[in-house]
Amino acid sequence: MIVAADKIITCADRKHLVDGAVVVSSGKIIEAGRSGTLIRKYPASRVIRIERAVLMPGLVNVHAHLELPHLLRRIRADVYSQWVLNLLRAKRRLDADHYRAAAAKNIASIIGSGTTTVADISTHGASCSALARSGIRAAVFHEIISMGHGPCRLKVPRCDRSSRLIRHGMSPHSPHTVSETMLMAVQRAAAKYRMNISMHVAETGDELSLLQGKASGLDRLYAAAGWDTTWAPRARSSFEYLMRLGILGPKFLAVHAVHADDADIAIIKRSGAGIAHCPRSNHALGVGKMRLASFLKAGIPVGLGTDSLASAPSLNLWDEMRYAYRVHRSSGISAGDILRLATLGGARALGMDGTIGSLEPGKKADIIAVPLPAKDTGELCSDLLRETKSCIMTMVNGNIIYPLQNAKR
Repeated sequence: MIVAADKIITCADRKHLVDGAVVVSSGKIIEAGRSGTLIRKYPASRVIRIERAVLMPGLVNVHAHLELPHLLRRIRADVYSQWVLNLLRAKRRLDADHYRAAAAKNIASIIGSGTTTVADISTHGASCSALARSGIRAAVFHEIISMGHGPCRLKVPRCDRSSRLIRHGMSPHSPHTVSETMLMAVQRAAAKYRMNISMHVAETGDELSLLQGKASGLDRLYAAAGWDTTWAPRARSSFEYLMRLGILGPKFLAVHAVHADDADIAIIKRSGAGIAHCPRSNHALGVGKMRLASFLKAGIPVGLGTDSLASAPSLNLWDEMRYAYRVHRSSGISAGDILRLATLGGARALGMDGTIGSLEPGKKADIIAVPLPAKDTGELCSDLLRETKSCIMTMVNGNIIYPLQNAKR
């Protein structure tokens, strides 16, 4: 088929196509260019023309907790440790049905707003089947929390592998909630089964204090869990600790990385690890502002994540992009930079940029159509960030999984 629209953002470069089109066959992109040229070149193709629309790569959400329902208003707190305690109390009133219902609702929501790939942290095993039914592309990271001494037993995820669009990985929660023994077991299993790892790292300054042997807000969490703070690892920083263990690498995604200094950024760069930036969650939990410009200047792969509805008001990546632009534009970050974080940047952070993230020949046909901005300032990326809330079309692997509303065939 040929999908045509008023404008195209390929994310392969900084250029935009006017009256463009994308040729799709067998789930892959064959070519992108001017619609008239491509229609003449491929005369036997079915043409879908979407009026007053912009075609672009599908959005990549590099960090979400799809199993959690709306909890933010109920569990807000002034400090991170109190938020965690509030979350744990709120979850005592939830059961498997709540998690399944939330996962289904949240998946439908992100598809409707243009997300075609999501990296989900599965804590309760409720998201896998819903993701497989949805047609979205996903990386499901199975969460592990295990602090203490002595031998540990690691359960390697064995989810339904019937969907080729879903890959599985492991998510040791954080350096302060997973023991060194368990982390080494995760590292060995990830290497054996060729799995990626996603981990909350340096989200809060309290984590650094704990690792440095100082008093921190996490003392309360340890007490609530029945853990001793002497069980916590000791290191100058979270990234230095993970580097020492040898767990950092190209298949590692560090989530948040708010409290990373220049030495940490150098460590991350050498390791090849990716970063998930969740600015609205960072703001809601009061943990600080991530140094996005420094990460990008270092050439580190960074993607955008929405985190959960327990720490952000929505799972809409357009909302996340708007907030990120507002927070980071003073440091020289452009609207185009933000759009790339939510597409090709996210694909790079997940190690999937060879197959998704831009509209280029040979890549998977993960394509969205969004409304053409009503106001044209001459800066298309800025106009999209200002106005876009939802999609006209969402396509994954060449299949339209979100309906067209104004297409002419």
